[in-house]
Amino acid sequence: MESPQTIDSQQENADVRMKLRYSKALMPLSLTALMAVMVASGIDAHAQTTDEAAVQVDAFPKVRITKRDCRRLVRHYASADVAYKPGVDVRGNPVVDADVNDGFAVPLPDVYEFNVTKDLSAYLDGPEDQLAADKAAAIAAERSVTATDAAVSSAALSLSGAQTVSDTAATAAKAAQTAADAAPNNAALATAATTAQATAKTAVAGLAQMQSAYDATQTAAASDDVSGALTNAQAILAAAKATGYTQNATASTASTTATQAASDSTSADTAALNAA
Repeated sequence: MESPQTIDSQQENADVRMKLRYSKALMPLSLTALMAVMVASGIDAHAQTTDEAAVQVDAFPKVRITKRDCRRLVRHYASADVAYKPGVDVRGNPVVDADVNDGFAVPLPDVYEFNVTKDLSAYLDGPEDQLAADKAAAIAAERSVTATDAAVSSAALSLSGAQTVSDTAATAAKAAQTAADAAPNNAALATAATTAQATAKTAVAGLAQMQSAYDATQTAAASDDVSGALTNAQAILAAAKATGYTQNATASTASTTATQAASDSTSADTAALNAA
């Protein structure tokens, strides 16, 4: 028969072995539970941080201005018969002020700053205005060239006509002088020869002046001076007529075209200045 002391020792050893077995079994469970608690705490902390950030963002209201708003604002034209009346809209319907009872909660800064990365002219009809200005300038330049070319053409026809008159006068003077020389006692032939010589000299002098005016016409045309080119062309025509030149249909059309082209050029220049 075992003694009580031996039984107690065996019982104590059994208890120790049981505690060791349970402690080894509970250790993984404790670590797993600890990790679960830590993860849950992290999720709660992250969720709390996210909620706080959302609340902080919502605490600062924003004004959102879109491209459509800008275009509508720029292109808006108020009706002439619409006058401001407090408490009603443009149709006469009663409205409440936006800031009644401090209902407008969006703080308005003194200065609005925008980080603009695009050309604002796209929202201010800049390309359309520039296109219209460029088109008007191109038309003005084209009309100017047309006008100066027409002036030079008219001047050339007048100069050519004056040259013909001068050549004819020189031929007539030579013939008159030949006739006078053949009859030295004929006073009438002598007078005719003298008159023909004077006419020829006048034609030559006028031709020289017209040639100078024609050169000035070309110079004005080269420098895009429509007014100067037309003025010189008209001066050549007047001088040619003074020598006995008469315009034919072609020359008459050319001078009329030059005058009209100069007028069109002036109108185009005015339009280009207004469009710029």
